[in-house]
Amino acid sequence: MSVGIKILIVGVFGGIGAVCRLLIENAVRTTGLWMGLSTWIINTIGCFLIGIFAGWLVTAPWNAEVRTAFALATMTGFCGGFSTFSSFTLDCVKYFEAGHFGTWLIFGAMTVFCGLFFCALGYWLGSRL
Repeated sequence: MSVGIKILIVGVFGGIGAVCRLLIENAVRTTGLWMGLSTWIINTIGCFLIGIFAGWLVTAPWNAEVRTAFALATMTGFCGGFSTFSSFTLDCVKYFEAGHFGTWLIFGAMTVFCGLFFCALGYWLGSRL
């Protein structure tokens, strides 16, 4: 499969994921409930979906090219456009499953800590521009 086809697959499915995210954000925000509820819902759905896609990919009787196309479309594309948090959680699950508990703990904690820290730093810097 050419790089151009891979880019097209990721772009199309990433766009679909981003549109789905927007639709959910709009629907939840119109309820007037907790501000972070839409993000929590999106990240939770994204984590569930990437888990389903990754699990299905392990057992699917497809050739390598179909597996690659499926992974690019669903996990990199759709889930990436929908919620990058889902990719982070899948990496954590893979570390845990492989028995790399130290890496799992450090990667998980550092990603959350650094994400919060650098988001706050960026927000602070951006508010001063």
